[in-house]
Formats: sequence, structure tokens, C-alpha cells
Amino acid sequence: MSQQLSRRQFGALALTGIGTTFLLAGCGTSATPSAGSTSTAAAGDAFKKATLNFSWWTNPVRSANTNKMVQAYTKAHRPITVNQQPGQWATYWTKLSTQVAGQTEPDVIQMDQAYIAEYGGRGALLDMSTVASIDTTPVKSSLADGTLGGKLYGIPIGETAYSICANKTLFEKAGVDVPDDKTWTWDDYLSICKKLASGSNGAFTGTNWYGGDQDLQIWLHQRGEQLYTDKGKIGFTTGGVTSWLTMVQKLFASGGSLTPDQYTNDIVASTQQTLFGTNKAALAWLWNTQITSYQAANKGDCVLLRPPSSAGSATKNGLYFKPSMYWSIGSQTKYPAQAGALINYFLNDISANKIQLSERGVPVGAAVVAAIKPLLSKYDQNAVDYLENIKSEIKWVPPVPPKGTSTVASVSQRHTEDVIFRRATPAAAAAAFKTEVESLLASN
Repeated sequence: MSQQLSRRQFGALALTGIGTTFLLAGCGTSATPSAGSTSTAAAGDAFKKATLNFSWWTNPVRSANTNKMVQAYTKAHRPITVNQQPGQWATYWTKLSTQVAGQTEPDVIQMDQAYIAEYGGRGALLDMSTVASIDTTPVKSSLADGTLGGKLYGIPIGETAYSICANKTLFEKAGVDVPDDKTWTWDDYLSICKKLASGSNGAFTGTNWYGGDQDLQIWLHQRGEQLYTDKGKIGFTTGGVTSWLTMVQKLFASGGSLTPDQYTNDIVASTQQTLFGTNKAALAWLWNTQITSYQAANKGDCVLLRPPSSAGSATKNGLYFKPSMYWSIGSQTKYPAQAGALINYFLNDISANKIQLSERGVPVGAAVVAAIKPLLSKYDQNAVDYLENIKSEIKWVPPVPPKGTSTVASVSQRHTEDVIFRRATPAAAAAAFKTEVESLLASN
């Protein structure tokens, strides 16, 4: 990694408390890096006066934690001002693309895997291998997940895996046993959801639904397919997606899920307003580290389950590890060293991570994990244990989604809506989905 901090440089920083879809809102050109960010960001500039704009998608727990971290950082480094710009996932990316186009892009950006190729490939993200105020040594094993064309566009904050969260409190109220998640099948899932809804006497339904690309990715891999190949091409068949949407149609027709209207509202709701967050659904599809914020909302006794499989085997359910999210630096920043120093604090500072714990994902750095593990709540620990429990079962790593595919989750949800509202058959919706994804790839 070029311009990496030397041990002496990093030691000096440690003493100061830092140590351890997108088309540009109608603009077809790439973002233009600022003059100050085209050269190496020297470590010595890390704490010079600067005002940093910092954006992230959030929930109440994350907002509270992040504010504490930022306040501690700016108190220790008074020349640095941090303008916090939290937002909701549903509107975060539209706002960011508008900011990039208008050259008001944030300096520090919480980034997702689906958008690394989009923003990095169009010049909107800084190559952080040139930023000497970030010590990437503790997270070296994860850097490939944020590297494209030899440029480091995102540093993974932590790792996560997809899961189903079960509210055991609601299971008990409905008189339904929590399933054995190592052996349950999709038929078991459908049956349990129906039993939950029936046993609740109308108080809650069996499950929420997301219907995005991560759900589909798991289903496809159970059938020997995947969304994208290593070369950035389509890796699935129309038949694979048809089988998926046929199962979704069956779920919604069973009475064990939310209604189509509820689905439309739920996929854009904040955590505390979702059906699962308000005790209106007993099961929820989510990333494992989201359990803490959802449990804080519903106050139930929540536990993480592996997704079901067609074969009834945990080793064949298609699960994979994914970077929970990334830290990135906008290429238009005037303060690359200062932005890098803030990221370094989030990544490596023990005191900061004792505030954040595992809410943004189980940290990658071993020293940070060791420091925070004794402090984890029951539900944070549940998230960590889930990753440990499934580690031996995971057999694959999906390629980084290629440029042009950042909207595929919403495309999948739109075709899901067509099926559950009976506007299209599963076969017709699957064919339309495949054509649309092929068009997104071809246009980029």
C-alpha cells in the first residue's frame, strides 16, 4: 500500500488520540477531484484546521453512538470541526448523488458494497492508499473488498452476514416453537410464518419481507447460480429468478406475511417504524448486526437464525460474509489528511470502538474485537456469535457488484411488487428483471 504510515508516524498520531442510482443527478461525467486531493495526504496534516462534512445512513442507536464518537474526537482535536449529516437508507443515495453532481460531496462517507463500483468507478471517491493518516495494517485482510482497479475506494468497517431475526416473545405468544435453523427448509419457513400469523389472533403477522438483491443472491446460490460472475456479467437464469418469485407469491398468498400494501411501506420505513420494530411481525430478514437496533425498538427477546435452504442443510443455504459497510473519502475533499485521520479514529481507536461496539458490523481489527467483546450487550454478542457459528458453513464469496448495478435491490423490489400485487406472473417479472439488469450492465 503506497504511502503507508511508518511505525514512528503512527506512534506520533497515537499520542494525539487517533492511533490504534447513481448517474450524477443527470450529469453523465465523472466527479472531479479537488486539487488538494490529487496528491498524497501527508500524515502531518491530519489535525490541521478543517471543517469536515460526514454523512452516513443511520438508526437511533447509530446516531447516538456516532455523535458521542465525533464529540470526543473534536474535543481532542479542536482545529477539526465535523458537520454530521445522518440520513435514512431510502433517501441516502439520491442525496449523495446530488451532492456529488453539485460538488458538495461529503468529505467522509459511509459507503455500501453496492455503490463502491458506482462511485469509485466514476471518480467520486478518493484512492485512500494515498492517505497516510490512515493505518490500514489492522484491517489489511479486508482491503481487497474495497479495492477496484488497484485503488482503495472503501475500507471495510466490519463484516456481517444475512440472517432472519426471530422475536421469541412473539413466538411464545403465538404458541410456535423457534425452528432448528440448521435444518429448516423454505417449506418450513412458509409453514411457520402461517402458524405465527394464525396464533397471534391478528395481533401480528409471521414475517416481514425485503425482496432485495441479498435475498435473491442466497436463493440463487442454493440453485448453483449467482447474481454476477467474477467478470461482472449476469450469473443467473430467468428460471432461477422465476422460482424465487414463485416462492414469494406463495408466501404472500399464505396469510403468513405482511400484505402487499404493508410491504410497500415497510421497505422504506425507519427501524422503529417497521413491522418488526413495532411488534407487528415475528420474523425479519436483516443483517446480523442490525439485531441491536431492532431489539431496542421492539423490546422483544430476539435471536438470529440462519436462512432456510431448499436442501434442509445449513451448509447449502447460500450464506456469505459481506463487509457491513465502508469508510470512503469523497474525491472532491479539500482535506484528505484530516478526513483520513477521522476514519482512522473510527477504525482503530479503542475508546471510539468501545462506544460504537459492533453496531456498524463486527470490527475487522483483532485488537478492537478483543477490546470490545467484554462490553457487548446480549444482542451485540448474539451478532458476534452468529458470525462465529456460521463460519465453517460458508463456502463462497460473491464478487463485488459491478458498476451499473447499484439500483438492483430496488429493481428487485419493484418486480416483487408486480408479482404480489398480481400485475405480473413470476415468469414475466423474472424475464423483465433479467432484461433490466442486463441493460444496467450494458450501459456501463
